[in-house]
Amino acid sequence: MNTTGDEQLGRVGRTWRVVLVAVLALLFALGSTVGDDHWWPFAPWRMFSTSTDPNRAVVSTVMEVRTEAHPEVWNRHAIRLRDVGLNRAEVEGRLSRIREDPTMLETIAEAHERLRPERSRWLGIRFVFERHLLEGGKPTGEITREVVATWESDGLEPLP
Repeated sequence: MNTTGDEQLGRVGRTWRVVLVAVLALLFALGSTVGDDHWWPFAPWRMFSTSTDPNRAVVSTVMEVRTEAHPEVWNRHAIRLRDVGLNRAEVEGRLSRIREDPTMLETIAEAHERLRPERSRWLGIRFVFERHLLEGGKPTGEITREVVATWESDGLEPLP
């Protein structure tokens, strides 16, 4: 027994601590070299570990809707939890699936109708990628648009 009050770490205690440190070091090394957002906390989040070329485009996802009140036009609408039951990141995270199956957008319209019954019903929803061109890190004013997914209720005349 140690009479100084200092306790020695036993062999088992040292071994599992060394193994734990080695495993964590390996995970952090791999996460920093090949990991992505899904590896967090062992890899940095992409949004904090990369930068945008100051002479390229920045892409923004836009949601546009056609309503019963104004079925003849597409109106921009913010993607908000209180309006559609999902936040922007959740929707953007599902965009590849939505592109493959645009009928998924109908559930967003249904959620809007359930969450906002006092508002005009949505007859169509589409997502658009807006690319804002940068030059020297500043917007040039040039914007290109690409419609990536569209859903319109049955019997509605398609709009450009």
